[in-house]
Amino acid sequence: MTVQQLKRIAIALVVVLGLWGLVTIAGGGGDAVEEAELIEAVSAAEADVVEFAGPEDTVRLAQEQPGTWTVNGFAAAADGISELFTALTEANRGELAAQNPSSHERMGVDEAVGKRLRVTRGGETLVNVLVGRQGRAYGTVYVRRDRTDNVYLVEGQLGSLAGRQVNDWRDKRIVAVDTASVTRIEVSRGRDRYSLVRGDSAWTFADGVETDSAAVQRLLGEFGTLDAQGSGFPSAQEADSLDFDNPKRQVSLFDAEGVALAALVFDSTSVSFWAREVAGETVFQLFPWKVNNLTPADSTLRAKGQ
Repeated sequence: MTVQQLKRIAIALVVVLGLWGLVTIAGGGGDAVEEAELIEAVSAAEADVVEFAGPEDTVRLAQEQPGTWTVNGFAAAADGISELFTALTEANRGELAAQNPSSHERMGVDEAVGKRLRVTRGGETLVNVLVGRQGRAYGTVYVRRDRTDNVYLVEGQLGSLAGRQVNDWRDKRIVAVDTASVTRIEVSRGRDRYSLVRGDSAWTFADGVETDSAAVQRLLGEFGTLDAQGSGFPSAQEADSLDFDNPKRQVSLFDAEGVALAALVFDSTSVSFWAREVAGETVFQLFPWKVNNLTPADSTLRAKGQ
């Protein structure tokens, strides 16, 4: 390689390095990203109301008493509330994504599209931002503070939570029974009825017929933690068609003192079963196979040969 060629290579390297330096300076060194504090740190104990208000609907989460939340008047799931305040903590800071109001519609942070997130305590507003569309990266969302043009990209669950409907926030727990305390089970399937009782060492039918102990334990296990399935709750039209005064099935679990630990009645539509506590008002959706597990035919509980 000649001296002239080496000079040309050296000059080319200098030019390349110079261009790289200009790009780095213009881009802020790759590290200088403008961030801002968007949401005040607030815990579940400090907030009274959290609202996601969109153009068509509003989800209103309210702390009726310490540790107990409702969503639009229904009992709210505790794990959802925990996720919410974790998301608010994650969204404390955001990376500047746009400054021009012309970008608001595209990013979903204008009043016509976005969800207004407002957190209040004793009437005082702690948080007031518009939550928009998902960002380019997974798990990010665009957020704009009230009465400002700047839009920020925020990481975390806030975007997915803003998209939840009322039923997504509701408590889907039907019952949770300490199965070790159960001493009697009563089941009715239409006209067929039977009872199981726990003796000193084994479960039997009320008339003394032996049971399949493993099958009885599976039945009990269904009530340890029972949550709604599918959409969770009926539509207004479905609810109007249900008749729990004349249930298709019923099951009750009692302790040694005769206290009902769980008492459920069931009705059905063409596509699903619906359950309600005897003394309750909330109606929950359950799939047919689950209801069969909760109210099995007595033949499936008998000891082999019985």
